[in-house]
Amino acid sequence: MGLFSAFSKQRTPRGFSLQHRYYDEKKAKMESLRAAREGQPLSSAENRREQLREAWAAKRTTRAKGSAARGPLVLILILGALAYFVLRYLTIPHVL
Repeated sequence: MGLFSAFSKQRTPRGFSLQHRYYDEKKAKMESLRAAREGQPLSSAENRREQLREAWAAKRTTRAKGSAARGPLVLILILGALAYFVLRYLTIPHVL
């Protein structure tokens, strides 16, 4: 009987551990600021200044990312148009 009791014990399930793949830096910063505010209540003017500062910083970073991504595309389009005009109008036509 003792031999079979070792095999009849069921293991407990391992459980589920979810690990996030996406890290939202803005959300983490807001949570840390919120936790800091709970410890020290800010006046309404200071709170509003901080919110405006965060909103302006977010707009600056998104604008910079968008314009930086468009730079190479605009350069390629300009060079393509220039190459088209050079090949179309400045080449010497061949007479057969």
